[in-house]
Parts: sequence; C-alpha cells; structure tokens
Amino acid sequence: MARAKSTGSVRARKTTSGNATRAVIAKPSSGIARSLTECAYAEIRNRVMTLAFRPGEFLNESVICAAIGIGRTPVHEALHRLQIEGLVQIVPRKGVLIRTDSLNDVIALIETRMLVEPSGMALAAQRAKSHHLTTLQAILKQARRAINDDNRASYMALDLKFHDEIVSATDNAVLADVIRMLHQRASRIWNLQVWTSADLRVTQIEHEEIFAALKSGDPDAASAAARAHLTSLRRRILQGV
Repeated sequence: MARAKSTGSVRARKTTSGNATRAVIAKPSSGIARSLTECAYAEIRNRVMTLAFRPGEFLNESVICAAIGIGRTPVHEALHRLQIEGLVQIVPRKGVLIRTDSLNDVIALIETRMLVEPSGMALAAQRAKSHHLTTLQAILKQARRAINDDNRASYMALDLKFHDEIVSATDNAVLADVIRMLHQRASRIWNLQVWTSADLRVTQIEHEEIFAALKSGDPDAASAAARAHLTSLRRRILQGV
C-alpha cells in the first residue's frame, strides 16, 4: 500500500488497530485563525464607522460574511469584540444590531475621555521621544493638506493616527488600551452631519496646541490643551444639533 502523504491541511494517522491509516483534517493554526478574526474585525468596524452598515440596521451573520468575504467563525468572534466596544449588539434569534449613538451617548463618551485623556497627555509630554514628535509633526502636516483638499475622510484617519501616536508616547500599555478603545468608539463622531470645513480647522488648531505642549515637555500645558480640545468638541456638537 502506498504511504499517505501529508499536506498543509491533511495528515495521515494510524487507527488504534495499526492496520490502516485515515486522513484527519487539520485545524487551521491559531495564528491563521487570529489573523482572519482581525481582518473580520477591521472590515466590519470600518463599515460601521463609515456608516456603510447603517445605525439601527439589523443584519445576520451570513449577510456580513458575504459582504466582507470572510467565514462565519472569524466574523462571529469579531462581532463579540465589537459588542464589547459598544458598536453592535448581538440580539438572540434576531441578528446583529448596528448601534445608534444618541446625543447622550456622544456626550457621555466625551465626558469619559475628559477623565482619561488630560492625564494621558501629561504623561506623553513627560515621556515622548524624538521619533514620536517627528511622527506627530508629519501627521499635522498631512492633516493641513487634507483640510486644504476638503478631504474629511483623510482628516478622520489622520486624527486617529495623531492620537494613537500620543498614546504610544505614554509608554503605558494599560492606559493605551483604554484611550485607544475610547478613540475607536469616538471616531464615528466624524460621520455626524454637523461638521463643516471650519470645524476641521478648529480641530487642527487645537491639535497644534497639543503638539506644542508635548514638544515643550510641559505636562500641565499638555493636560490643559487636551481639556480645551474636548471642551471645544463638546460645545461644537451641541451647537450643531
């Protein structure tokens, strides 16, 4: 009898009798499974944030799988992660609800950021290295270009990069996880219809002030700049609704 060949997905194994071999389908490696889950998470989250999956809409997992081209298990795991972040709600026997952020939700999110981010900015001012400052300066330059091009989508992505680089500068993994989660949840704010080109310019000025405080290594100024930025954001949202 010819010996069974092993492949990437099938391996030969003898039965307990020792007289025969049978093929056993190998499970995907944990690394591949994690990679697919991360891809599913990124794809679904992007569609939620850009409103391709509309707030208040009910979807089932099979529709989501077909939309993003990824299998059910990674999608299922990604949806549970997004539920923890508050972006979706898994409703038994009904499907997946794309959560709608009410004005109260948005304000509560900003209030939570107000409790955390000023301290994070102060820590970043004390710990930021030259490469962090160089990266932040480059991001601000790209952001000015996005404003001139009236490209809100590009500015939204750069806003996340700006804050993410500051988070990295804190050199505190626990704080970084908390702030990143808040920013990921808050990024849907950019899709509110209240924003104008003037709002982007105001945000840019406030980011420049945060950067100046970080560059000077002044924790008090960095904390105050973060607080001013969030206070301004809250006021502009309330004025626009």
